[in-house]
Amino acid sequence: MSELKKCFGKRLKQLREDRKLTQEHFAEKINISSRALSAIECGKMFVTAETIEKVCKALEISPKTLFDFDFEYMSISDTKQQLLRLIDENENQILKINKIIKAFLG
Repeated sequence: MSELKKCFGKRLKQLREDRKLTQEHFAEKINISSRALSAIECGKMFVTAETIEKVCKALEISPKTLFDFDFEYMSISDTKQQLLRLIDENENQILKINKIIKAFLG
């Protein structure tokens, strides 16, 4: 099972549950079976572009919001490694990065 499918499924489930929609009701809204929706949310199946459009319309969100799971499901150590890599790649902006982190935590 790919990491993308798992992250997408978790994000979709989170967005659906935030709106207090059951799998059955949401599946009906986007014109797929509840079994297919369950497989998507479990990361066993992926969606078509057409289904992504239907999901975004039904949830009233942008595709960017739907795919906004870069850090959400990463482990703490993976997140630290990614942040350190980003800092190394943007060393010329280290002072700005430090100010942003301080403002966020401060």
